Amino acid sequence: MRALATLPRARTLAWAVVAVVAVVVPYVVDDYQVFQLARLTTTAMAVASLVLLTGWSGQVSAGHGAFFGVGAYATAILIVKAGLPWPLAVVLATLISFLAGLLTGLPALRIRGISLALITLVLAVLLPPLIVRFEDLTGGSTGMPLPTVRTPAGIQLSGAQFLYLVTLAVLAAVLALLAAVCRGRTGRALAALRDQPVMAATAGVPTARLSLLVFGASGAIAGLGGALNALAIQSVVADSYTFTVSLALLTGAVVGGIRSWAGALIGAVFVVYLPQIVSDSVGDSLSGNWTQVVYAVLLLIVLYSAPQGLAGLGTRLAAFRIPGARPIPTPRTQS
Repeated sequence: MRALATLPRARTLAWAVVAVVAVVVPYVVDDYQVFQLARLTTTAMAVASLVLLTGWSGQVSAGHGAFFGVGAYATAILIVKAGLPWPLAVVLATLISFLAGLLTGLPALRIRGISLALITLVLAVLLPPLIVRFEDLTGGSTGMPLPTVRTPAGIQLSGAQFLYLVTLAVLAAVLALLAAVCRGRTGRALAALRDQPVMAATAGVPTARLSLLVFGASGAIAGLGGALNALAIQSVVADSYTFTVSLALLTGAVVGGIRSWAGALIGAVFVVYLPQIVSDSVGDSLSGNWTQVVYAVLLLIVLYSAPQGLAGLGTRLAAFRIPGARPIPTPRTQS
């Protein structure tokens, strides 16, 4: 038992190391790598939103790239068209994404599983044509440039460093909040909703309201990531929010660990850096097709060898190496 008790301490130490490295790294790499890290932190928010929705509540979404895009475009429109400061634009874009999540979650009151996933996939497919259709508002197929986020006076950081540290702080707050919520009473209600929704309703869990709120919260978190991602990239283009982005986010969540907040970070690394690695290996002209192939192969390998994802595999290996510790059982999930 003492051996098992060391696992939480090891996990806390690992998070502390990750936090220190994340804070220090922008001071030792160039601005392009800092920009990539900002993409990583904002993508991790979108992956974490899927961990909450699918891993904890059992509701499948194949269209979360749409919420990512809604947050990005709402931020761009509020800054460029309405002239709002970027912090206020990000907050309002998150609220808009929350409302979009609530509306999308309405079908979840009646259907689950693959049928719900197909409905959300339709949303992801429809978003780019809608963006192009309303050209006066969104910039159409050419997109919309965003102004550079400037470092406040008195802070000795480049613009890229400042924005990355902002996204890192927001990501840390999001993960801490989600972890706290899912450890408490709400987490137990979500587990009941995921594993036995009928019994949960019988036991007094407000399953309909909880399903809607989780969808809304998940949409808000993905939209928040999209809003900050747009600020990092300094532009929004419809082609950046196609349904392949939704599939990449879902794949990243599964590969990282569909019920692990650490898995959200691992999945984000997978989503952000894998296309770049493939492009460097086979060239830009073939990178799109090969990226999808690598996604599929890695997904199959992880599903076969580590059903809990790479984060879960690390935990199981840690338990295996501790004398007297038992491997952690694979939690039940419902698609």
